[in-house]
Amino acid sequence: MGRPSRWSDERKANREQAEWIVGWLRTNGPATTPQIIDALTAEGRDVRAHILQRALRKSPFVHRIGAQQGSKGKVSLWAWGVEEDDVA
Repeated sequence: MGRPSRWSDERKANREQAEWIVGWLRTNGPATTPQIIDALTAEGRDVRAHILQRALRKSPFVHRIGAQQGSKGKVSLWAWGVEEDDVA
């Protein structure tokens, strides 16, 4: 019996979603977390916390550059850059 694929359809979809978030930030950033969530919703994509975290925290191209006051308190501001010095 063969071993199941490590890359299930769900994992592939999650990775594609994270890549979409990083690509959107590259084109439209810098942006706050609520702005990213609004963009996902506008595109008809699911907003899933673990995918958003993967895209924002684990991508080598996305950097937190500060915080802003939002309607519900402080929100993070994210930008795309090859190195952290590129986003300033």
